[in-house]
Amino acid sequence: MRASDCDTPALLLDMDAAERNIEKMASYFRGKKATLRPHAKVHKSPFLAQKLIDAGAKGITVAKVSEAEVMARGGIHDILIANEVVGEYKVKRLARVAKLCKLALIVDTVHNARQISEHASQEGSRVTVLVDVNLSGAEKGVLDRTGVVPADALALAREVSKMSNLEFGGLMGYEGSLSAFPDAATKVVACKKALGVLMETARTITNSGLEVRTVSSSGTMSYKTAAEFPGVTEVQAGGYLFMDIGYRNAGVDFETSLTLLTTVVSNPRPDKLIVDAGYKAISAESGLPGVKGRPDLEVTSLNAEHGHLAVKGGFAGPSTSVEDKLELLPTHADTTTCLHDEYVLLRGGEVESWLPIAGRGKLQ
Repeated sequence: MRASDCDTPALLLDMDAAERNIEKMASYFRGKKATLRPHAKVHKSPFLAQKLIDAGAKGITVAKVSEAEVMARGGIHDILIANEVVGEYKVKRLARVAKLCKLALIVDTVHNARQISEHASQEGSRVTVLVDVNLSGAEKGVLDRTGVVPADALALAREVSKMSNLEFGGLMGYEGSLSAFPDAATKVVACKKALGVLMETARTITNSGLEVRTVSSSGTMSYKTAAEFPGVTEVQAGGYLFMDIGYRNAGVDFETSLTLLTTVVSNPRPDKLIVDAGYKAISAESGLPGVKGRPDLEVTSLNAEHGHLAVKGGFAGPSTSVEDKLELLPTHADTTTCLHDEYVLLRGGEVESWLPIAGRGKLQ
């Protein structure tokens, strides 16, 4: 069947384009000292994670223990949880997942590290720990989220290195959220400043006698800068697989592989169309979606179940009527995939198969 024959709304994944994106990024990292550890929160699928690894990625990154569980049970053997995991219940699950795979995570308090050590000891598992470094002080506009200030990283690293069933692995610092900067050149400068602080922190820890094997950072927005920055060992870029409008507008050069198929359900007047996809099918926290291949159409608003499209003047687009299919372009793929149970996998415009989104709903 053709993609246009699918019932809607349907999340379409063009595997030809996705695999070209995978190869393009893998090719870029070949010969680099830094390796690629793609973030799986984008696609939430062990099948797609394995494709990334088969192309050369060293492992994957996830955001939650529940995502790590899905990936480990799906055969992924090298996982970084790029997030703090706190609370007895979550830490107990974490220690169990570490028996299924090579597992690393980040911490920013001694208490959390000690809690992980206790549960890993009880389970007989080992966990690699990276100290999370907050890089927001390096440049205004760099994401201010989790992590210790750089001056406190050494003390935390020393404590982690003493704890049973934990292995101090190095540092993580996230400088990838650079949307506050107006142009590419300014973003590169900000990224380099932040990474400079991260590497200075790594040198301080190394000079103390501890080994820093891993310095993990970045995302799709700044992958080139991070991959070429001396001392960075792995880059967590993941969004390039799907390439949403947000990345496209930021100048990231990959193909769009993820779209949402929708049906025109009403044409209340000549300049307005209503489709059967709203907030429950496509996210809009980063802006309203686009319409693939249709410059004559603009999404003007969303309701829970409906999308409102304006027919713009000045374009000679094809006539569109009720029951016609359109493809919407997500502005943020991460928060769109989590709304769906499955991908419709396409090759050459034909439906190849359906792929469950195994990590859907894994919020804990």
